[in-house]
Parts: sequence; structure tokens; C-alpha cells
Amino acid sequence: MKSNRIAMSSVLLALGLSFGASASAQTGLTAAPNPLNVSAPGGGYTTGSITVTNHGPGFASNLSVAAPTNLGPKHGGLNIIADTCTGATLAQNGTCTVRFSYDAPCFVRAGYQDQWYVAITSAQFPVLNEKVIGTNLSYACE
Repeated sequence: MKSNRIAMSSVLLALGLSFGASASAQTGLTAAPNPLNVSAPGGGYTTGSITVTNHGPGFASNLSVAAPTNLGPKHGGLNIIADTCTGATLAQNGTCTVRFSYDAPCFVRAGYQDQWYVAITSAQFPVLNEKVIGTNLSYACE
């Protein structure tokens, strides 16, 4: 009787671990870091990168990265300067990289932050909106 209980406990433990592992497994596309934080002094610029990972299941094809339009006067600018994602097909666990430049505005208070949402799309998964925060470090231009 005791061996039956031990065997049954082992089965339940195995099932619980199996269900727990599959329930927390990540699927689709993710980006890291999230959010991407970049900062520069007024009139200056900096760069930062994100890595996009396909957690599956399967391939992610027809990838596309779209940076939003810039926000206008008194705001910083965000531009894609390198992109290995657009047009790529990522196997499961595959990665690609997008590099951005952030141009900080002049004559805007130090600490001011602009926020953008960069859309990363594929044919297989929902749109991933990666948050990018640009922080202005100084009021005057360099």
C-alpha cells in the first residue's frame, strides 16, 4: 500500500511539474530590454539597441519594424539606424537586432522624456509594441 502511495505521489508530482512548465512557457515575439531607455544632453544624440526573440511555436516570417513618426518641435527624434529584423524569418529561439538613435531636443527642461512605441510585426504572431523612452539630460544645446 505504501509503495502505491509513493508511486501515485510521483506521478502527481511529475504531472504538476509538467503542467507548470508548459503554462509558464513564453510564446511569440519578445524584445529586450523592455523598455529601451536612451538619454543624451540637449542637442546631442545617443544610440541603443533591442534584441527581438522568437519564442515560437515555429517560425516568425515577414518581420517588419516600424518606428513612429517623430513627435514634432520641442521633442526628441527617434530613428532606426540598423535593422536585421525587417524582412527576416526567425526560427524558434532565433534573434535579430534593431539599433536606434535618439536626438535630444534643445531648450527643453532637463529630465524631459519622450516615449515611442515601435511596432514589430510578423505573419504568425500578434504585433509587439516595444516602448522606447528618450530622456533629455540638459536644457541648453551642446
